[in-house]
Amino acid sequence: MIFTGPPQNIKRAPIEELFLEEARELGSKNGLDFSNCVVHAPYIFNLAASDSEDRFIHRLLVSEITRMVEMGIPYFIVHPGYHNGFSYEQGIDNIVTNIKSVLEATKHLNYFFCLETMAGKSNQLGSKLEQLQEILERCSWDPKLAICLDTCHLHDAGYDLSKKEEFKELVDRTVGLNRVKVLHLGDSMNPRGSAKDRHANYGYGYIGWDTVLDWAYDPYFSTIPIIVETPYWRRKYLSKTGTEKVELISPYKHEIGLLRSKKWEIISRKDCDPVFNIKINLAKVS
Repeated sequence: MIFTGPPQNIKRAPIEELFLEEARELGSKNGLDFSNCVVHAPYIFNLAASDSEDRFIHRLLVSEITRMVEMGIPYFIVHPGYHNGFSYEQGIDNIVTNIKSVLEATKHLNYFFCLETMAGKSNQLGSKLEQLQEILERCSWDPKLAICLDTCHLHDAGYDLSKKEEFKELVDRTVGLNRVKVLHLGDSMNPRGSAKDRHANYGYGYIGWDTVLDWAYDPYFSTIPIIVETPYWRRKYLSKTGTEKVELISPYKHEIGLLRSKKWEIISRKDCDPVFNIKINLAKVS
């Protein structure tokens, strides 16, 4: 999963300066196919808000999608947004209006507009499958509209992911299992239904390693792009002035290795700490 530029602002290098051919060649040499990659929308807009007079939301999303398609990437992940200062109904209305506008402007492009399931904190929309179903219905089930399931968000929103087959049936009844195009696979720091949205490293959260592995090797989910979405490890060290600092260390080589081996092990860096809930991990971190 990538961003086409910094996720916190609108600064973007021109597409012709992105060395795309070189990137594709390098990816090909390392078994990376851009058609299996995913672009996440930046974090500087609220899809559930009414667009501004200068159509900032529309212009931003159309630009991002256009850049993504030129890169050869087909999956665009978007948070449904939140209804701060206005009603739930108005938030859904705005989401539908904004999506329809973007889909109309990009109807000539081949891609999927994937709404991500959310954890339900504050006034977030999209934490319940029925909310996403309403959006899809009001957008006439446009074939470009799809779903990105996030296991941490689903767990925190109250879904029991250990009952995977029951959950898949619910997905099929609401948004359609065939519309699930991307899976964000992570553990959760908090108990089910907490609405916190705090990710944990594999095996250190409340979802649990067995459930994570079950989802990774599911007959359907294993056929779509799976994004390892876990937090960076923390390495504490002393600076030259004696101040304690924290360095963030990527866990992905280790955690992808866990999924491939189908066997959980403690983190491979002894000088690092995973992100975990101490209430359920005393034995693992002692």
